[in-house]
Amino acid sequence: MTASTTHCWKKRQPFDRLWARVVQHLRLYVLVALGLLSAGGVWADTPVDLQGLKVERVDGAVTVSANLHFDLPLPLEEALLKGVSLYFVTEVDISRERWYFYDKRVAHAERHVRLFYMPLTRRWRVNVSPRPFNAGGLGMSLAQSYDTVDEAMSAVRRIAQWPVAQVSDVDMDAKQNISVSFKLDLSQLPRPLQIGAAGQSEWNLNLNKSMRLVLEPGR
Repeated sequence: MTASTTHCWKKRQPFDRLWARVVQHLRLYVLVALGLLSAGGVWADTPVDLQGLKVERVDGAVTVSANLHFDLPLPLEEALLKGVSLYFVTEVDISRERWYFYDKRVAHAERHVRLFYMPLTRRWRVNVSPRPFNAGGLGMSLAQSYDTVDEAMSAVRRIAQWPVAQVSDVDMDAKQNISVSFKLDLSQLPRPLQIGAAGQSEWNLNLNKSMRLVLEPGR
């Protein structure tokens, strides 16, 4: 009887070790979430401003250049230092006005940016992709490393000649508008942070801006 019990216990050891690791990781995420989110509270919403927007024709494409002006709140920087990646999304829509119906969207583009800290090298890394990183975007992203968080954030904020449409998609004789949106993508955070960050103002980085499309001649 004793031998049979010992044999059963040995079989369960790998499962017990795996479960212990899962519990340990969950506890770590919860502690990180509680520590980071409780540090906020007193922060106001983080303002985001779109500066220097330029829409050009470049080699048959419609490109967008701009600077997203905002400061990185302290809780977000602390999250990065504790191993949490941050994801930012910029979206552009070009629509044609129609007096008889809703405006028609003629172009849509997305720019996904992942920012994270590498503690072994003490460097910051930025990935840029046209697709969400949880949908395979990391494999098709451009990556660059930086020595400081300020240098990395400059890359996050700066948009340079980003192709958002083909010139053939844009009717130059029609009235058209361009809409630019930017946000911190909470959906790609670890689940405990998603739950708590939704009610924390310093995690609320959002911009929505629309204007008449003025297409400047490029090259």
